[in-house]
Amino acid sequence: MSVVPSFVHPVAATANGIFVGLGLSMNFVSVPTLRAVGHPVAGWATTYKYGSKIAVSCILISSAMHFYTYYLTGERRSFYCGIASFISGPYTVMIMSPTNNLLLAANANPSHDKKQVVQLIEKWNKFQYFRTIAGTVALVLTVF
Repeated sequence: MSVVPSFVHPVAATANGIFVGLGLSMNFVSVPTLRAVGHPVAGWATTYKYGSKIAVSCILISSAMHFYTYYLTGERRSFYCGIASFISGPYTVMIMSPTNNLLLAANANPSHDKKQVVQLIEKWNKFQYFRTIAGTVALVLTVF
């Protein structure tokens, strides 16, 4: 077994922590705020535009660090952390993208159905809980 470079674990934990913080912010701050404002789709689109960049970076960095650790050590915990970190990527593409695309289309259409937008945001929030939970599992396994 190889020795893991000292930077790997802190980088993985930091990326996992940022991802979890972002997820918690989405679920418990952004979505409740979107419920309270008069034009929620514009707020969602702005949140998505900036949040997705952070999320993708965190997914890639944390997954790479966990899988690198697994490659060097064969440690199962690192493998599970890598899976828990990585799963949000394909989940977003396969499960969340249709809802994301509908919300982005509604944002581009000034005459969108506001009731449908609210329903889509609620659906998106339910999907987001999976990502938040998966990231939390990865963080807990990384730290403890």
